[in-house]
Amino acid sequence: MTIWGRFIGVLLGFKLLGILGAIIGFFVGSWFDRGLRLHLHHIPRERSIAVQNAFFTATFSIMGHLAKADGRVSEREIRAANQIMSRLELNDELRKQAIHLFTKGKEPDFNIEEALSLLMQECYKHPDLLRFFVEIQLEAALADGELHSEERRILLLICQRLNFSPQEFEQLWARQWASQAFQWSSQSSQSSQSQYANGRSYEYAYAKNTEAYSLQDAYGVLGILSSATIAEIKKAYRRLMNQHHPDKLAARGLPEGMVKLAKEKTQQIRAAYDLIREERGFR
Repeated sequence: MTIWGRFIGVLLGFKLLGILGAIIGFFVGSWFDRGLRLHLHHIPRERSIAVQNAFFTATFSIMGHLAKADGRVSEREIRAANQIMSRLELNDELRKQAIHLFTKGKEPDFNIEEALSLLMQECYKHPDLLRFFVEIQLEAALADGELHSEERRILLLICQRLNFSPQEFEQLWARQWASQAFQWSSQSSQSSQSQYANGRSYEYAYAKNTEAYSLQDAYGVLGILSSATIAEIKKAYRRLMNQHHPDKLAARGLPEGMVKLAKEKTQQIRAAYDLIREERGFR
């Protein structure tokens, strides 16, 4: 942990302004320490490019492999892959590469062990980056509303090769399932409230039920039970925000376009936390 900024800030602040100066120096030093940590974790450009290429290649080829896991690629799975590509705002060349990799992953002779080995070779020092990779694969796998047995087997293999335990996989799966349900229920609630404004009162009743469902999913997004203490809620929120911080993942080599997915993830985590905080009545 980098603390020199805070240490020096407190000393200088106390010397100049006493206790008030020490407090100000602590916060100024904290900002300095945070910037220094990001700098220290930033990898050289050559390494960054290698990590980005490995991450991009593995993301779309393994996504195609998962889509074909149950014997056929459904329209919803194709649509999910296209939606991810659209959210990344890939240019024409990168989109062609992503489609090519997705198609290659569907082929019977696709070697997932080799793909994971290459990914691990470049990203083994960055577990947050690898965790984010698994979350992207889970999002694509759950696009059709269920996790097939063969998809589950492959995802467990992925986690094993990336040094995540079966328990961590279950936690990631549960959070991703809640995440997609939370997103759906939130969108449905907003749509229903808009329709109520136009005089459709029965939609408002549906929206109120959706809000309750959304709250349950909000706890799932944070990976905690609804019985969690306020301290546990805050701890889970801070941990997830740190794991998905866009600047932090970018510094570790997340492809530039995929930083947008990390931003979306942090926005959803914050939305879930805000909903819980409002319901529980704490700051």
